[in-house]
Amino acid sequence: MRIKELAKHSALQLYIERHLGVNNRSEKVAHDRPKNAVLDRPGNIVHDKSRNVVNDRSEKVAHDRPKNAVLDRPGNIVHDKSRNVVNDRSEKVAHDRPKNAVLDRPGNIVLDKSRNVVNDRSQKVAHDRPKNAVLDGPGNVVHDKLRNVNDRPLNIASNRLGNVNVVSENVSKEQLFVWPWIGVVGNIATEFKNGKRIGESGANLRDEFTRKGFHPTKVHPLWNRYGHSGFAIVEFTKDWEGFTNAVNFERSFEAEHCGKRDYYISRNRGNKLYGWVARDDDYFSKTIIGDYLQKNGDLQSVSGKQAEEERKTSLLVFNLDNTLKVKNETLEQVRSKYDDVNVFLNRVINEKEVMIESYNNEMKKMQQETRKDWEKIYVAHEKARLDLHVQSKILEDREKDLQRCQVQNENERKKLYLEKKNNEMAMMEQNKADERVLHLAEEHKKEKEKMHKKILELQKKLDAKQTLELDIQQLKGALQVMKHIGEGDYEEKKKKDAIKVELEDKEEELEVLEELLQTLVVKERKTNDELQDARKELMHWLGKTHSYRAIIGVKRMGELDGKPFVGAARRKFSDDEADVRAVELCSQYEAYLRDPSWFPFKVLTDKKGEKAKEILDEEDEKLRTLKEEYGDEVYRAVTTALLELNEYNPSGRYPLPEIWNSKEGRRASLKEGVSYLIRQWKVKVSKRKR
Repeated sequence: MRIKELAKHSALQLYIERHLGVNNRSEKVAHDRPKNAVLDRPGNIVHDKSRNVVNDRSEKVAHDRPKNAVLDRPGNIVHDKSRNVVNDRSEKVAHDRPKNAVLDRPGNIVLDKSRNVVNDRSQKVAHDRPKNAVLDGPGNVVHDKLRNVNDRPLNIASNRLGNVNVVSENVSKEQLFVWPWIGVVGNIATEFKNGKRIGESGANLRDEFTRKGFHPTKVHPLWNRYGHSGFAIVEFTKDWEGFTNAVNFERSFEAEHCGKRDYYISRNRGNKLYGWVARDDDYFSKTIIGDYLQKNGDLQSVSGKQAEEERKTSLLVFNLDNTLKVKNETLEQVRSKYDDVNVFLNRVINEKEVMIESYNNEMKKMQQETRKDWEKIYVAHEKARLDLHVQSKILEDREKDLQRCQVQNENERKKLYLEKKNNEMAMMEQNKADERVLHLAEEHKKEKEKMHKKILELQKKLDAKQTLELDIQQLKGALQVMKHIGEGDYEEKKKKDAIKVELEDKEEELEVLEELLQTLVVKERKTNDELQDARKELMHWLGKTHSYRAIIGVKRMGELDGKPFVGAARRKFSDDEADVRAVELCSQYEAYLRDPSWFPFKVLTDKKGEKAKEILDEEDEKLRTLKEEYGDEVYRAVTTALLELNEYNPSGRYPLPEIWNSKEGRRASLKEGVSYLIRQWKVKVSKRKR
């Protein structure tokens, strides 16, 4: 914001030089003349205050002219008030020039309004000067806008205050303006209505001035006890741009002879608006304008405002420089700490990745071993059950034979009874064995829940360990900083000792957590092995008793469904070759699925770049061709198999069996499988009782 103010300050200086007539010529005159000289026009010294000397020409003019003479320029008497006489030359000029002529200086006609004619000299000046030149007076080019070149180099940084002071001394004579910059509009048309005078609203005036390019912020009509006073206050922005707009506002009215002086000397103002910039005389006036200005503004000169801005800018630059130094020192300290923590964090992450990879390998190995053991147990159990079932049927057949032959031999009947009893006992033992299997499955389910809790606890302990390691590293970093600070300060030494004590406590706590973590890892592995064995045994049993109507069963994840291929082939080919084409197409995409080089997936990360997710690349050439040629059903079958392989066996790319909830279309948990096993056993037992 302060830099913008400086830019506007520089723009104000350039504006004053362009529009108030400060150029090379004025600068040279200001450099050559005495410090306390008084000028009657630029470059002509009338009086030197430091030497109390008046130049020859001015002395002669001052000595020769009457006491009450009125001058149009130094040395040329236009009117002598004491004699009420106008000099010959002025009389002749006034007599000869047209009535509506506009002069650039006394006696030189620039424009004749009645004939719209410009004199030769003005025409020549207008023809010779650049199109977009800015003048300080008739024929004197200060600035060419097309080339953006001044007669002298603009050195704002070194000459800003000097140039502005020259302008203030020579032109404005340290005029006091009302700040914030305020303009006054007078002669606003009013009418008497309902006992009050009313006039144009401030919003309409503001819009009109905005269209003219003055950009006021607000326009306040002034009201008194009779209503609208005919005056309005025009507020501009408080910066130098606002001052420029205020000056342009005043000059636009002066160009139309509707300025402040015109307002007070004009007897017939008509309906024209008069406007000017509020100054000290308005501020101290005993009018409604003065009352408003005293309540809402202060008096300031241009040079005073510039000095205040320079002082604020210098203070701001000094404060910013000090703040920048402190921030740089803090940045270096933080950067050093960040590097240390970053190195430590990378080491912790690498250790964690190695530990996770080792853990996953161990889990896979244990799962394979558990699956083999459960398969062996299930095979032996099933064999014993079948043997008992066959034996039971043999006994039943023998019983029927004995009944059919009506064997009356009591011994034989007793023997048969004993064999039947033994068979029932064997069946009871088999049921007990089944109950033990179910009980074991329930225990495995409970163990799985315990293992899940332990895994969560293990994860919490691991997070606590990592947090503790980070705290230890931060304490070590703080301790190193304390060492570099020095040993002179007692308070710093005390803080250093406290950090050492806290560091030792954290290290002891870390050792305890590592021991606990190791114990939990061992327990978790053991429990997970048991759960995987139970899941393998359950999967083996469900695979043998598979039924298409069963809710819980075994599904081969990643296996391609051939039904959609048959339907697509029949739609596209004749009935004779449809089946063959369907088998060929299905075999082709099964080969694609087994090919590790075909990986139609793309990886997406979140906005933070932390979480990565693999999604199917629908723009893959093979998938796009398949969808366009054979339809959505075949496309869904292939993409479903792809997603299942990528989730369950991305490295091997071959189907794996998995316990599946066919009703909900998802992977079934061990708890669901055990519950389904118990329900099937209860149904089987109830059928036997019948």
